[in-house]
Amino acid sequence: MLTILLDSRKPEPLYQQICRAIRGEIAQGRLQPNEKLPSRRALSAHLQTSLMTVQTAYEQLTAEGYLYARPRAGYFVDPDAHLLFQEPDPLLLTSPIQPEPVPPKDQINFSTSGVDLEQFPFATWAKLSRQVLSTKQETLLHATPAMGLYPLRRAISAHLREFRGIHAAPEQILVGAGTEYLLGILVQLLGASRRYAVEEPGYPKGKHILRSNGASVIGIPMDQSGLKIQALRQSGATIAHVTPSHQFPTGIIMPVRRRAELLEWAAEQPERYLIEDDYDSELRFQGKPLPAMYSLDNGGHVIYMNTFARTLAPSLRIGYVVLPPLLAKRFEQDFSFYSSTVPSFEQYTLVRFLQEGYFERHLNRMKKTYHQRQDLLISALRSHPISKHIRVCGEAAGLHLLLEVRLPCTEQELVQAAQEAHITVHGLSAYYETGGRAAAPPQVVLGYACLSPKEILEGTKRLLDAWEQFLP
Repeated sequence: MLTILLDSRKPEPLYQQICRAIRGEIAQGRLQPNEKLPSRRALSAHLQTSLMTVQTAYEQLTAEGYLYARPRAGYFVDPDAHLLFQEPDPLLLTSPIQPEPVPPKDQINFSTSGVDLEQFPFATWAKLSRQVLSTKQETLLHATPAMGLYPLRRAISAHLREFRGIHAAPEQILVGAGTEYLLGILVQLLGASRRYAVEEPGYPKGKHILRSNGASVIGIPMDQSGLKIQALRQSGATIAHVTPSHQFPTGIIMPVRRRAELLEWAAEQPERYLIEDDYDSELRFQGKPLPAMYSLDNGGHVIYMNTFARTLAPSLRIGYVVLPPLLAKRFEQDFSFYSSTVPSFEQYTLVRFLQEGYFERHLNRMKKTYHQRQDLLISALRSHPISKHIRVCGEAAGLHLLLEVRLPCTEQELVQAAQEAHITVHGLSAYYETGGRAAAPPQVVLGYACLSPKEILEGTKRLLDAWEQFLP
């Protein structure tokens, strides 16, 4: 499968980025004459972009002579395509195939996207996989329903009822290859012509996915309780994507009053919806979890979304949404022609993992591990000589912290000083559109889930040592 790095922030259209990358693959000999390219549907799902974007790219490359099409067979590399590269193509000089710089060996990345893969229960997963292979041979190779295997949807329904107080029938649950894919499906289900409100600052990739599916996206500012209701009302949006259990990246946990105000906004019109992204709600370290907005909704206006990427492993690519009954029926009527994007083998294995109590035990173990690492990180931050200039935010849940740094410097200077010490961190402004506004005082986001205790201690010391130069 072709892996192409698409960036919707660039002025170059996405289809042209795909064209440029495929030309590069042909020029470098990684795509051979008469080699078949991935199908339009497969490549669009892999790149998390629209089918039309891939179709346009393939047609453009065919017109230029790089590809040819066979009816009902697909697109192939033209055997004479190499002749087109006798003169250097200046676009290829900046194509994504250029080798990336190798980070220093002592580089420590406080990434917000990683998890501790060493804690994955390989032995248990392997045992359950063997059981699936020996007991499900007759059904493993059958086509999977568009919404996912019913046994998995039933197991997720039971899990949500027990752990999140969500009462939803299996028929309302849609399983897909991660929340990125599912977000694209929701745009198709709800309509790309509508305006989608997102949190500002917020998850950048989510905004890109919405836009790549043709949606109009508007950022809504936040206060200490979450999304500002008045700004939402003035935005003209009819759909709002929110992370109330642990806002990314600020760490805000939305109080019940603000949740009620959001539900009131949604209930004012029949086609208003809230997409509740509960991406790390299971990883809460302080106090009881607040009820999911879905469980508070009496009008069918909340779509609940979650993933197993944060609790198991990102590579499993298994997420799910809980649709209100009306939308679930609409999906069955209009989108049941889709094939499930999660192989039945993984789905059956996850069914057993959930039903036999392994997920609950794994989750408890991971909460303990992550809480210990968070405590270690906070302790290291507070024991450093410059700790009185730093305020830690967002420690109640999730796998990242927000540092408010009260030093006479800019956010950019903090990030640059960290990089010079071979430490990767991101400033809060990186999560605003087009770089956003600089916070005062500057704020920096630290993820810690994929770091060992040794890396946490060493990385924190090197980071704060680098920032000592800004002491007044």
